[in-house]
Amino acid sequence: MRIEWQYLRIITKRATNMNKLFSLLIAMIISMTVFSQNLSLKEQALEQFKAEHYNDAINLLEQALKQSPDDAEIYFHLGCFNHYNAYDSRPLKGYDFVFTERIFEYLDKAIELNPNYGDAKYFYSAECGSLAMNEMQNYDAEKVKYYYELAFKKGTFPKWLIEYGRNMLSGCGENAILFTGGDADFNICSYLQICKNFRTDVTVIPIGLTDRPWYVSLLKKGLENTVRRINIDLTEEQIMDIRPFKWRETNIFIDISPADRLKFDLAEDYKMKWAVVPDLQSYRMHSKIEGEEPTRRTLLSPQRAILLQIVEDNFSERPIYFSIGADPSFLGGLEVYFQNCGLVNRLTPITTADTQYQIDVAKLEKLFKAKNLTNYKNVKENNFPRISGTVVYGYPSILLKLANYYRFSGKENALKQLTELYKNQLKIGFNEEYEEYVTKELEK
Repeated sequence: MRIEWQYLRIITKRATNMNKLFSLLIAMIISMTVFSQNLSLKEQALEQFKAEHYNDAINLLEQALKQSPDDAEIYFHLGCFNHYNAYDSRPLKGYDFVFTERIFEYLDKAIELNPNYGDAKYFYSAECGSLAMNEMQNYDAEKVKYYYELAFKKGTFPKWLIEYGRNMLSGCGENAILFTGGDADFNICSYLQICKNFRTDVTVIPIGLTDRPWYVSLLKKGLENTVRRINIDLTEEQIMDIRPFKWRETNIFIDISPADRLKFDLAEDYKMKWAVVPDLQSYRMHSKIEGEEPTRRTLLSPQRAILLQIVEDNFSERPIYFSIGADPSFLGGLEVYFQNCGLVNRLTPITTADTQYQIDVAKLEKLFKAKNLTNYKNVKENNFPRISGTVVYGYPSILLKLANYYRFSGKENALKQLTELYKNQLKIGFNEEYEEYVTKELEK
């Protein structure tokens, strides 16, 4: 009988706990329902977008549009969400040009209702850039040019961004390879090269797209008046078979140019040593040889594998640069070899920390001439919030590097002139707290 009572007690306790759990779930469902009801359709759409439920978000916005047909923000989000659905999710089933026309219509309407809608203009240029990339895949240079000209005519390349692109390309040496970080810096460089014939000696590569076999093939072949080819010592079959590769951290030794050997005073047999680390990991346990302790399988991503290939095949022949907007996660540890040249960093054969090669003083002095910053103030009246920060924080952060060089070199007059340049050209009241910080640093 005692055992039966104990068993009954256990069952009763479990039932009580289940009732508590059920009550909690009911309360959560009610709470979520009330929360959802208190949100506007636009706010609900934003929540669905954050959860990457793109179609649900778009459907909610279309309902919201019926209630508020003159809301520029709804049109912007419809253009933005449809753009994400097409390019930044899994392949969109049924995608065709009609889908793109719809994106343009939404963004056009947002800009019509709010001519100063910077983010709507940014996504318009991003859509043009995506279409240009599609035409690169088709090797249609004329259509590539058409889409960049369309972006310009729509006002999506403001004066400050064009100036930024010119200064970025000007920071590169002759016949350079330039890896850019994202849409903004790649698209403006492409516009300047393809539509304005500016610095066409430079091959500009969006580092995030180097995992796409068709694009790697394009880089190897080149496209007249659009993409200057680079050396890629892989067959077409190998390129099309790009995938994650089994990899453990490995030192790769890279040949350097005679010019770099002379500039950095290096021995004849010197090679740049790059410790290439894997950037993907599997949950699968693996040992390469019998008796070895199993570890998780590590892999080299397609992006990093192609970055390695490009550096290995071109570093001894062409200077290689990375825009300051390139995400460090893409760089694979190469940043320790960087020499800052303004809005770009040059890849050198040596680690540059605490050496005279941390910055290229001549390049920085060339950048910070008043004539190269005449359109900087335009960022305040033509603010594109998604990308303006690259400019607003980029120029001053580089300027402080040059100021520190002047300070420790005892060049007081040069430091004074640089401070005046900052106050006259770059201190525009865009971010007053940050601008005061830079001013105090300069006046130390």
